[in-house]
Amino acid sequence: MRQRYRGRRDRLVAALAERAPHIEVTGIAAGLHAVLRLPPGTEASTVKAAVWQGVALDGLAAFRHPETDMGVGDGIVVGYATPSEHAYGPALEALCGALPPP
Repeated sequence: MRQRYRGRRDRLVAALAERAPHIEVTGIAAGLHAVLRLPPGTEASTVKAAVWQGVALDGLAAFRHPETDMGVGDGIVVGYATPSEHAYGPALEALCGALPPP
């Protein structure tokens, strides 16, 4: 299973390098999700665009304590374990289509 998820993360990173090189991928390669850093002011619109494309993900704002004054920046949390193998490629395409331009 670990290698399967690592392969999915590698596919995510490769798709972003090709289609959205301005988006930084963070998070360890051993996990089940990655954090994509977005240009300032684009998190909410990216989450909405992803939903419109049929991609379920969360913005980083959903994980912040409401009383924090620490600015973490815009980003989204992308899980890559859920889609079936045959649906993963189309999910990556839809995700890339929802990302903001450079």
